[in-house]
Amino acid sequence: MKKIYYFLLSLTVLLTACGEDYDLSTGFTVPNALNGPASVKLDLSSSENIVFSWEGGKANDGGILIYQILFDKESGNFSDPLLKLQSDLGGLSKRTLTHVELNKMARQAGLKTGESGSFKWTVTASRGGVEHMAEVSEKVTLTRPDEEIPEQLYLRGTATENPDGNSAFRTVSDGAFTIYTTLKAGNLLLADAENEDAALYTVDGSSKIVEGSNPWSTEAYDSPIRMTINFNTKQISIDRITGIRMIWGCSFGVIANMNYVGGGIFESRNTSINFVIPGGPGAPEWLGWVEERYYFIATVNGADICWGRMDGVHGERPSDTEPISFYEIGEFPWSQWDHLWKMAGKLDGKSCTVTIDTNKDGLMIHQFTDIQ
Repeated sequence: MKKIYYFLLSLTVLLTACGEDYDLSTGFTVPNALNGPASVKLDLSSSENIVFSWEGGKANDGGILIYQILFDKESGNFSDPLLKLQSDLGGLSKRTLTHVELNKMARQAGLKTGESGSFKWTVTASRGGVEHMAEVSEKVTLTRPDEEIPEQLYLRGTATENPDGNSAFRTVSDGAFTIYTTLKAGNLLLADAENEDAALYTVDGSSKIVEGSNPWSTEAYDSPIRMTINFNTKQISIDRITGIRMIWGCSFGVIANMNYVGGGIFESRNTSINFVIPGGPGAPEWLGWVEERYYFIATVNGADICWGRMDGVHGERPSDTEPISFYEIGEFPWSQWDHLWKMAGKLDGKSCTVTIDTNKDGLMIHQFTDIQ
Protein backbone atom coordinates (compact mmCIF):
# COMPACT_ATOMS: atom_id res chain seq x y z
CA MET A 1 0.00 0.00 0.00
CA LYS A 2 2.86 2.38 0.80
CA LYS A 3 4.25 1.91 -2.71
CA ILE A 4 0.87 2.75 -4.26
CA TYR A 5 0.54 5.81 -1.99
CA TYR A 6 3.94 7.19 -2.95
CA PHE A 7 3.27 6.54 -6.65
CA LEU A 8 -0.04 8.46 -6.53
CA LEU A 9 1.58 11.28 -4.58
CA SER A 10 4.37 11.59 -7.16
CA LEU A 11 1.84 11.54 -10.03
CA THR A 12 -0.21 14.27 -8.37
CA VAL A 13 2.85 16.49 -7.95
CA LEU A 14 3.83 15.92 -11.58
CA LEU A 15 0.36 16.73 -12.94
CA THR A 16 0.15 19.82 -10.77
CA ALA A 17 3.51 21.04 -12.09
CA CYS A 18 2.43 20.41 -15.71
CA GLY A 19 -0.73 22.38 -15.13
CA GLU A 20 1.15 25.52 -14.16
CA ASP A 21 1.52 28.20 -16.87
CA TYR A 22 4.98 28.62 -18.39
CA ASP A 23 5.76 32.14 -19.54
CA LEU A 24 8.19 32.38 -22.47
CA SER A 25 10.57 35.26 -21.99
CA THR A 26 10.27 37.55 -25.02
CA GLY A 27 13.02 39.93 -24.00
CA PHE A 28 15.91 40.14 -26.46
CA THR A 29 18.34 42.48 -28.15
CA VAL A 30 18.56 42.96 -31.91
CA PRO A 31 21.75 42.66 -33.97
CA ASN A 32 23.89 45.78 -33.97
CA ALA A 33 26.55 44.87 -36.55
CA LEU A 34 26.08 43.59 -40.11
CA ASN A 35 28.72 41.88 -42.22
CA GLY A 36 28.54 41.29 -45.94
CA PRO A 37 30.20 42.03 -49.29
CA ALA A 38 30.30 45.64 -50.43
CA SER A 39 29.85 44.58 -54.05
CA VAL A 40 29.13 41.42 -56.04
CA LYS A 41 29.65 40.91 -59.76
CA LEU A 42 27.00 38.33 -60.48
CA ASP A 43 27.88 35.21 -62.44
CA LEU A 44 24.99 32.82 -63.02
CA SER A 45 27.34 29.89 -63.64
CA SER A 46 29.18 30.41 -60.34
CA SER A 47 28.77 27.90 -57.51
CA GLU A 48 30.15 30.42 -55.01
CA ASN A 49 27.88 31.33 -52.12
CA ILE A 50 27.52 34.90 -50.85
CA VAL A 51 27.16 35.13 -47.06
CA PHE A 52 25.48 37.96 -45.14
CA SER A 53 25.93 37.72 -41.36
CA TRP A 54 25.25 39.76 -38.21
CA GLU A 55 26.23 40.09 -34.55
CA GLY A 56 24.67 41.29 -31.32
CA GLY A 57 21.28 39.58 -31.24
CA LYS A 58 20.58 37.76 -27.98
CA ALA A 59 17.59 36.45 -26.02
CA ASN A 60 17.49 37.49 -22.35
CA ASP A 61 17.01 33.90 -21.22
CA GLY A 62 19.70 32.55 -23.54
CA GLY A 63 17.17 30.96 -25.88
CA ILE A 64 16.99 30.99 -29.66
CA LEU A 65 16.02 34.00 -31.78
CA ILE A 66 14.42 33.72 -35.21
CA TYR A 67 16.06 35.95 -37.81
CA GLN A 68 15.02 37.27 -41.20
CA ILE A 69 17.12 39.20 -43.70
CA LEU A 70 15.53 42.01 -45.72
CA PHE A 71 16.75 43.66 -48.92
CA ASP A 72 15.38 46.89 -50.34
CA LYS A 73 16.21 49.57 -52.86
CA GLU A 74 18.73 52.11 -51.65
CA SER A 75 15.89 54.63 -51.23
CA GLY A 76 13.56 52.19 -49.46
CA ASN A 77 12.72 51.82 -45.78
CA PHE A 78 12.09 48.04 -45.65
CA SER A 79 8.34 48.51 -45.30
CA ASP A 80 7.88 46.66 -48.61
CA PRO A 81 11.20 44.87 -49.13
CA LEU A 82 12.34 43.43 -52.44
CA LEU A 83 13.37 40.23 -50.70
CA LYS A 84 12.66 38.81 -47.24
CA LEU A 85 14.13 35.47 -46.22
CA GLN A 86 14.68 33.46 -43.06
CA SER A 87 18.26 33.09 -41.91
CA ASP A 88 20.03 29.79 -42.43
CA LEU A 89 18.13 27.16 -40.44
CA GLY A 90 15.93 29.97 -39.16
CA GLY A 91 18.05 30.68 -36.10
CA LEU A 92 21.61 31.11 -37.36
CA SER A 93 23.09 34.60 -37.51
CA LYS A 94 23.68 34.46 -41.25
CA ARG A 95 21.97 33.96 -44.59
CA THR A 96 23.67 32.24 -47.52
CA LEU A 97 22.57 33.37 -50.98
CA THR A 98 23.50 32.32 -54.51
CA HIS A 99 24.33 34.48 -57.52
CA VAL A 100 21.07 33.34 -59.12
CA GLU A 101 18.97 34.50 -56.14
CA LEU A 102 20.63 37.92 -56.02
CA ASN A 103 20.34 38.32 -59.78
CA LYS A 104 16.62 37.57 -59.62
CA MET A 105 16.15 40.26 -56.97
CA ALA A 106 18.17 42.79 -59.00
CA ARG A 107 16.17 42.00 -62.13
CA GLN A 108 12.84 42.39 -60.35
CA ALA A 109 14.04 45.73 -58.98
CA GLY A 110 14.47 46.94 -62.57
CA LEU A 111 18.22 46.53 -62.98
CA LYS A 112 19.02 45.61 -66.61
CA THR A 113 21.68 43.18 -67.81
CA GLY A 114 25.16 44.66 -67.53
CA GLU A 115 24.02 47.41 -65.15
CA SER A 116 25.09 48.00 -61.54
CA GLY A 117 22.84 49.11 -58.72
CA SER A 118 22.98 49.52 -54.95
CA PHE A 119 20.69 47.85 -52.45
CA LYS A 120 20.54 48.02 -48.69
CA TRP A 121 19.90 45.22 -46.26
CA THR A 122 19.10 44.66 -42.61
CA VAL A 123 17.69 41.94 -40.34
CA THR A 124 14.82 41.39 -37.96
CA ALA A 125 14.86 39.27 -34.82
CA SER A 126 11.79 37.72 -33.21
CA ARG A 127 10.79 35.59 -30.25
CA GLY A 128 7.38 34.52 -29.01
CA GLY A 129 5.61 36.57 -31.66
CA VAL A 130 7.51 39.75 -30.83
CA GLU A 131 9.62 41.08 -33.71
CA HIS A 132 12.05 44.01 -33.88
CA MET A 133 14.18 45.31 -36.73
CA ALA A 134 17.83 46.15 -36.32
CA GLU A 135 18.61 49.86 -36.26
CA VAL A 136 21.57 49.37 -38.59
CA SER A 137 21.67 48.59 -42.31
CA GLU A 138 24.39 48.00 -44.86
CA LYS A 139 24.73 48.51 -48.62
CA VAL A 140 25.68 46.05 -51.35
CA THR A 141 26.26 46.93 -55.02
CA LEU A 142 25.21 44.26 -57.51
CA THR A 143 26.35 44.09 -61.13
CA ARG A 144 24.24 41.92 -63.39
CA PRO A 145 25.86 39.78 -66.12
CA ASP A 146 26.18 41.33 -69.58
CA GLU A 147 24.41 38.36 -71.12
CA GLU A 148 21.79 36.06 -69.68
CA ILE A 149 20.50 32.97 -71.45
CA PRO A 150 17.42 31.32 -69.92
CA GLU A 151 17.42 27.57 -69.46
CA GLN A 152 13.84 27.33 -70.71
CA LEU A 153 11.42 29.61 -72.52
CA TYR A 154 7.66 30.05 -72.76
CA LEU A 155 5.36 32.06 -75.03
CA ARG A 156 2.54 34.08 -73.50
CA GLY A 157 -0.04 36.56 -74.71
CA THR A 158 -3.43 37.09 -76.33
CA ALA A 159 -2.11 36.06 -79.76
CA THR A 160 -1.17 32.55 -78.63
CA GLU A 161 -3.06 29.27 -78.74
CA ASN A 162 -3.18 29.38 -74.94
CA PRO A 163 -3.96 33.03 -74.05
CA ASP A 164 -4.35 32.28 -70.33
CA GLY A 165 -1.25 30.14 -69.96
CA ASN A 166 2.22 29.29 -71.26
CA SER A 167 3.33 27.48 -74.42
CA ALA A 168 6.72 25.82 -74.10
CA PHE A 169 9.59 26.34 -76.55
CA ARG A 170 12.01 23.52 -77.38
CA THR A 171 15.73 24.12 -76.85
CA VAL A 172 17.53 23.56 -80.16
CA SER A 173 20.99 24.71 -79.08
CA ASP A 174 22.59 26.71 -76.29
CA GLY A 175 20.62 29.96 -76.17
CA ALA A 176 18.30 29.13 -79.08
CA PHE A 177 14.65 28.09 -78.71
CA THR A 178 11.92 27.20 -81.19
CA ILE A 179 8.17 26.67 -81.09
CA TYR A 180 5.65 25.53 -83.71
CA THR A 181 2.30 27.20 -83.20
CA THR A 182 -0.41 29.38 -84.67
CA LEU A 183 -0.79 33.09 -83.97
CA LYS A 184 -3.81 35.36 -83.88
CA ALA A 185 -3.63 39.13 -84.04
CA GLY A 186 -2.71 40.24 -80.54
CA ASN A 187 0.27 40.57 -78.23
CA LEU A 188 3.15 38.32 -77.20
CA LEU A 189 5.62 38.04 -74.34
CA LEU A 190 8.44 35.64 -73.48
CA ALA A 191 9.06 34.15 -70.02
CA ASP A 192 11.75 31.89 -68.58
CA ALA A 193 9.31 30.06 -66.28
CA GLU A 194 5.60 29.37 -65.98
CA ASN A 195 5.10 31.19 -62.68
CA GLU A 196 4.46 34.86 -61.96
CA ASP A 197 8.05 35.47 -60.85
CA ALA A 198 9.46 34.56 -64.27
CA ALA A 199 11.94 36.79 -66.06
CA LEU A 200 10.13 38.46 -68.96
CA TYR A 201 11.40 39.39 -72.42
CA THR A 202 9.93 41.37 -75.27
CA VAL A 203 10.88 42.74 -78.69
CA ASP A 204 12.02 46.36 -78.91
CA GLY A 205 11.63 48.83 -81.77
CA SER A 206 14.67 47.41 -83.56
CA SER A 207 13.27 43.85 -83.42
CA LYS A 208 15.78 42.79 -80.75
CA ILE A 209 15.01 40.56 -77.77
CA VAL A 210 15.32 42.61 -74.58
CA GLU A 211 14.21 42.29 -70.97
CA GLY A 212 10.83 43.87 -70.39
CA SER A 213 7.24 43.24 -69.40
CA ASN A 214 5.54 45.23 -72.17
CA PRO A 215 4.21 42.78 -74.80
CA TRP A 216 4.81 43.33 -78.48
CA SER A 217 2.08 43.19 -81.13
CA THR A 218 1.82 40.60 -83.89
CA GLU A 219 -0.35 40.05 -86.93
CA ALA A 220 -2.43 36.94 -87.51
CA TYR A 221 -0.87 34.16 -89.62
CA ASP A 222 -2.96 32.02 -91.96
CA SER A 223 -0.76 28.94 -91.45
CA PRO A 224 1.25 27.41 -88.63
CA ILE A 225 4.55 29.13 -87.93
CA ARG A 226 7.91 28.28 -86.45
CA MET A 227 9.18 30.95 -84.11
CA THR A 228 12.87 30.87 -83.22
CA ILE A 229 14.36 32.97 -80.42
CA ASN A 230 18.16 33.28 -80.32
CA PHE A 231 19.50 34.89 -77.16
CA ASN A 232 23.04 34.82 -78.52
CA THR A 233 22.13 37.28 -81.27
CA LYS A 234 18.99 38.72 -79.58
CA GLN A 235 17.11 37.88 -82.79
CA ILE A 236 13.61 36.55 -83.45
CA SER A 237 12.61 34.83 -86.69
CA ILE A 238 9.28 33.46 -87.90
CA ASP A 239 8.94 30.82 -90.64
CA ARG A 240 5.63 29.89 -92.27
CA ILE A 241 4.83 26.17 -92.53
CA THR A 242 2.36 25.81 -95.41
CA GLY A 243 2.51 22.07 -95.91
CA ILE A 244 4.05 18.82 -94.65
CA ARG A 245 3.80 15.59 -96.59
CA MET A 246 5.14 12.13 -95.84
CA ILE A 247 6.54 10.44 -98.96
CA TRP A 248 8.13 7.21 -100.18
CA GLY A 249 11.84 7.49 -100.90
CA CYS A 250 11.78 5.75 -104.29
CA SER A 251 8.76 7.38 -105.91
CA PHE A 252 7.98 10.58 -103.97
CA GLY A 253 4.45 9.17 -103.66
CA VAL A 254 2.52 10.86 -100.87
CA ILE A 255 1.75 8.62 -97.91
CA ALA A 256 0.12 11.33 -95.79
CA ASN A 257 -0.54 15.05 -95.74
CA MET A 258 -0.02 16.31 -92.22
CA ASN A 259 -2.54 18.70 -90.67
CA TYR A 260 -1.78 21.03 -87.78
CA VAL A 261 -4.00 20.18 -84.79
CA GLY A 262 -2.55 22.55 -82.15
CA GLY A 263 -0.01 22.33 -79.37
CA GLY A 264 2.89 22.00 -81.82
CA ILE A 265 1.46 18.75 -83.28
CA PHE A 266 0.87 17.81 -86.92
CA GLU A 267 -1.27 14.74 -87.59
CA SER A 268 -2.74 12.48 -90.27
CA ARG A 269 -5.45 10.07 -89.16
CA ASN A 270 -6.62 6.90 -90.92
CA THR A 271 -3.47 6.87 -93.03
CA SER A 272 -3.25 3.86 -95.35
CA ILE A 273 0.21 2.29 -95.45
CA ASN A 274 1.07 0.11 -98.46
CA PHE A 275 4.72 -0.54 -99.21
CA VAL A 276 5.72 0.14 -102.80
CA ILE A 277 6.35 -3.14 -104.67
CA PRO A 278 7.99 -3.65 -108.07
CA GLY A 279 5.36 -3.28 -110.76
CA GLY A 280 2.81 -2.09 -108.22
CA PRO A 281 0.83 1.18 -108.10
CA GLY A 282 3.13 4.19 -108.20
CA ALA A 283 6.32 2.10 -108.50
CA PRO A 284 9.02 3.43 -110.86
CA GLU A 285 9.94 1.02 -113.68
CA TRP A 286 13.44 0.44 -112.32
CA LEU A 287 12.33 -0.53 -108.81
CA GLY A 288 13.73 -3.96 -107.91
CA TRP A 289 12.88 -4.13 -104.18
CA VAL A 290 10.02 -3.54 -101.79
CA GLU A 291 10.23 0.12 -100.81
CA GLU A 292 9.54 0.81 -97.15
CA ARG A 293 11.73 3.91 -96.77
CA TYR A 294 10.17 7.29 -96.16
CA TYR A 295 10.75 10.84 -94.97
CA PHE A 296 8.86 14.11 -94.74
CA ILE A 297 8.95 17.12 -97.01
CA ALA A 298 7.98 20.40 -95.32
CA THR A 299 7.22 23.57 -97.20
CA VAL A 300 8.89 26.31 -95.19
CA ASN A 301 8.61 29.89 -96.45
CA GLY A 302 7.59 28.50 -99.84
CA ALA A 303 10.58 26.13 -100.24
CA ASP A 304 10.58 22.33 -99.88
CA ILE A 305 12.93 21.05 -97.16
CA CYS A 306 13.66 17.51 -96.01
CA TRP A 307 12.49 16.58 -92.53
CA GLY A 308 14.36 13.32 -92.12
CA ARG A 309 16.40 10.96 -90.01
CA MET A 310 19.11 12.66 -87.96
CA ASP A 311 21.99 10.26 -88.61
CA GLY A 312 21.26 9.53 -92.26
CA VAL A 313 21.31 5.73 -91.75
CA HIS A 314 18.29 4.00 -93.24
CA GLY A 315 19.21 0.32 -93.61
CA GLU A 316 17.34 -1.23 -90.69
CA ARG A 317 13.72 -1.60 -89.74
CA PRO A 318 12.86 -0.38 -86.25
CA SER A 319 12.07 -2.82 -83.48
CA ASP A 320 9.26 -2.39 -80.98
CA THR A 321 11.77 -1.21 -78.36
CA GLU A 322 13.38 1.69 -80.19
CA PRO A 323 13.73 4.87 -78.08
CA ILE A 324 11.82 7.90 -79.29
CA SER A 325 15.13 9.38 -80.40
CA PHE A 326 15.08 6.85 -83.29
CA TYR A 327 12.17 8.86 -84.68
CA GLU A 328 13.75 12.27 -84.10
CA ILE A 329 13.33 14.66 -87.04
CA GLY A 330 16.11 16.87 -88.37
CA GLU A 331 15.95 19.49 -91.12
CA PHE A 332 18.18 19.11 -94.19
CA PRO A 333 18.46 20.17 -97.82
CA TRP A 334 16.58 17.57 -99.86
CA SER A 335 18.49 14.63 -101.34
CA GLN A 336 16.52 11.61 -102.48
CA TRP A 337 18.53 8.88 -100.76
CA ASP A 338 19.58 10.63 -97.60
CA HIS A 339 17.89 10.83 -94.18
CA LEU A 340 15.27 8.12 -94.78
CA TRP A 341 13.78 5.79 -92.20
CA LYS A 342 12.53 2.26 -92.81
CA MET A 343 9.03 1.45 -91.62
CA ALA A 344 8.24 -1.42 -89.30
CA GLY A 345 6.96 -4.41 -91.28
CA LYS A 346 3.79 -4.56 -89.19
CA LEU A 347 2.59 -1.30 -90.80
CA ASP A 348 2.28 -2.74 -94.34
CA GLY A 349 -1.35 -3.02 -95.41
CA LYS A 350 -2.60 -1.29 -92.28
CA SER A 351 -4.07 2.10 -91.43
CA CYS A 352 -2.76 4.26 -88.59
CA THR A 353 -2.37 7.76 -87.21
CA VAL A 354 0.88 9.49 -88.12
CA THR A 355 1.91 12.25 -85.72
CA ILE A 356 4.71 14.81 -85.71
CA ASP A 357 5.22 16.22 -82.22
CA THR A 358 7.57 19.20 -82.40
CA ASN A 359 8.32 19.16 -78.64
CA LYS A 360 8.23 15.67 -77.17
CA ASP A 361 10.62 15.32 -74.22
CA GLY A 362 12.77 18.05 -75.75
CA LEU A 363 12.84 16.41 -79.20
CA MET A 364 10.98 16.81 -82.48
CA ILE A 365 9.75 13.30 -83.29
CA HIS A 366 7.16 11.35 -85.30
CA GLN A 367 5.11 8.35 -84.26
CA PHE A 368 2.70 5.71 -85.63
CA THR A 369 -0.31 4.94 -83.44
CA ASP A 370 -3.84 3.48 -83.69
CA ILE A 371 -2.58 0.75 -86.04
CA GLN A 372 -5.51 -1.26 -87.48
